[in-house]
Amino acid sequence: MQDIKREEIAMAVNFLKNWGVVVFPTDTVYGIWALPDEIAVEKLYQIKKRDHSKKIIALIDDRSRLAEIIDEKSGFLEKITPVLEKFWPWELTVIFRAKLDFTKKFDQWLATIWVRIPRNETALDIIRWAGGIVLTTSANISWEPSIISLEKLNPQIREEIDMEISDTSTLTGTPSTIILYEDWEIRLERREYFTWGDKKSLWQGGLLGLYLSTYNAYSSTLTGA
Repeated sequence: MQDIKREEIAMAVNFLKNWGVVVFPTDTVYGIWALPDEIAVEKLYQIKKRDHSKKIIALIDDRSRLAEIIDEKSGFLEKITPVLEKFWPWELTVIFRAKLDFTKKFDQWLATIWVRIPRNETALDIIRWAGGIVLTTSANISWEPSIISLEKLNPQIREEIDMEISDTSTLTGTPSTIILYEDWEIRLERREYFTWGDKKSLWQGGLLGLYLSTYNAYSSTLTGA
């Protein structure tokens, strides 16, 4: 489990389950984590000084968790599953229609949910032990850059969080790419770098771009678009 002791993970999970917030990396940058609870999420927004119109990402430990948090039309998951199988876990966030019984726990106005499975194994352990779903945003004040080292953590954030955990994993340093599936087509919402093994590739020439282009072309033949 890398350099992190199980005791640290248990402590982080205990904070999360008691409306706390924890700083820990995924596979991109360090993030501020909270469970889907109104008190904890409000604390997260205040620490980050983030506008509530800017949403946060739900990290899940397994695709089976989608049934708890999304509300999509019949057959939707079968259409998007090839993408999820190929690119999860990875630095890919997918926007789904939210299940309101889930989102009302922390945001009564939230109609969509942004979801990702990280590649960091310790992060997945924390998510799993915390119940399988954790909300996160990058561990920086909103107008500051994201961080890949705790040495860069804003002192004000450090004073207000409940716990921070260092990790030896190599982080990409860029946010995840975001896609939206709508009307039988996958639309790119945010372009970022992807890593494949130890190599970086731009979206325009990357494997994901080629795959989604092929997928959308094939979907068009099915729908007659």
